Amino acid sequence: MGSGKSSVGRELSRALNLPFVDLDEELVSRHGPIPALFAARGEAAFRELESAALAAVLAGPAVVLATGGGAVLAEANRAALAEHTVIRLTISPETAARRLAGDATRPLLAGDHPEEAWARIARERAPHYQAVASHTVAADADGPQTVARTVLTAMRTEPEEHSS
Repeated sequence: MGSGKSSVGRELSRALNLPFVDLDEELVSRHGPIPALFAARGEAAFRELESAALAAVLAGPAVVLATGGGAVLAEANRAALAEHTVIRLTISPETAARRLAGDATRPLLAGDHPEEAWARIARERAPHYQAVASHTVAADADGPQTVARTVLTAMRTEPEEHSS
């Protein structure tokens, strides 16, 4: 959450001349705002919809895809993502706090301590991202164009070693 997946993804799609798909935007266009979806149907139902949308995108032609931050939580999603080039963007808690301040569109950060919630979620998801990431790129200090250039450079190198 807040790593710049969508902004960097748009830059990568231009550089690679591939369509860009933001999985969260796809879900919003089909099912309405994510906070409303969480409130009405719960996180489990949201994750099922997210998994179905991810499977549909991955079954289609090549795209640059920005997944939702929690897409890696489902084992089937991790298995599907592992078949593709996956770039993990990392940010510090301080960067997350700055980028996400006042963002009411993220139901998992709702409450009195969003910074603590972000840190907990990041810790829980990190092993899953590490398991599928072809490359990891720090996205703290630079803008989307610079991060996209770093990603393109990383993609020209051997993928990271990881265990599934």
